[in-house]
Amino acid sequence: MTTHLGSNRDERIGTRRRRTHRRLRSAVVAAVAATGIAGLAVSCTPPPSGGGGDGVRFVDQVFPTVTTTSDLTYATAPDLQTGQPVQLELDLYGPAGDTMAARPAIVWIHGGGFKGGKKDAVVDAATAYARRGYVTIGIDYRVDPGNRCQDVQHGLISDPVELATEAARCSAAIAAAQHDTQAAIRWLRANAATYGVDPGRIAAAGFSAGAVTATNVAERSEDPGTVGDHLDQPSGVDVGLAASGCNYLPDSIDASDAPVSLLASELDRAVLFSCTVETAERAAAVGTPVQTLFHYGEPTHGVDLYLKYRSETDAAWTSFLVEHLDLAGA
Repeated sequence: MTTHLGSNRDERIGTRRRRTHRRLRSAVVAAVAATGIAGLAVSCTPPPSGGGGDGVRFVDQVFPTVTTTSDLTYATAPDLQTGQPVQLELDLYGPAGDTMAARPAIVWIHGGGFKGGKKDAVVDAATAYARRGYVTIGIDYRVDPGNRCQDVQHGLISDPVELATEAARCSAAIAAAQHDTQAAIRWLRANAATYGVDPGRIAAAGFSAGAVTATNVAERSEDPGTVGDHLDQPSGVDVGLAASGCNYLPDSIDASDAPVSLLASELDRAVLFSCTVETAERAAAVGTPVQTLFHYGEPTHGVDLYLKYRSETDAAWTSFLVEHLDLAGA
């Protein structure tokens, strides 16, 4: 694993991986145009414990238990297939017995290839970070079970008309996940006082498709969407954490974006390593803080990659959160 940019291994990424990433990027760019869908290591002074347990708040799991509020509706949006309105729900987790009035929050986004998945998939991570003193939420978002994003990425569709159609469909699913997540962020800010959240300290985190979404939320806040009832609230986040994710439109990255931490494996076939590298390089080039947690010779993907390297990933992520949410002494 490396926590900086510029490893010589980056130069040895296969040309085939770069070619397939460029193919997906070109297809998505074309679809966006056609449809209008619009390693830095960190160090800081740890914050004090706030849970009465041993350890450091926001870093260690100092709270023994969490409280859970399930199935809160945060927005309604049209289904990607039928167009019928569907309710979007979230689960909210908080450190039990916490006396802090305004806590930082993390929105956790499940994976599933933009085809499926549910908020239950992030219970483990959401609970673990709530025990560290964060308010966390796990969200459902709209998916398209029939999308062929992987076929587009790997160049498996030869007919140009079909490719354009499937690329547009993929782009729409990616955009819906981003806009739904941003709706959840606006809902969280609108209800910050009710749930003891600091609206100025919110992160987005995810796995696989959720990692792509977390990266997009961090780096494409200029496209907030119109989902939900709290459009007066800001849609951006202060940090993005991504396990097997990237920004398929790296030219959208600029110096105003949120810092991102990118966990990735070199041999990932679902979200190509070349895309994650390009995302990191672009962020670094424009001056956005970026933490790279790269595992070379490793094929593991998404939540499985996170779980395989959980100890070091959590150490890096909590340090990154403390640094960029300005939690030292909070």
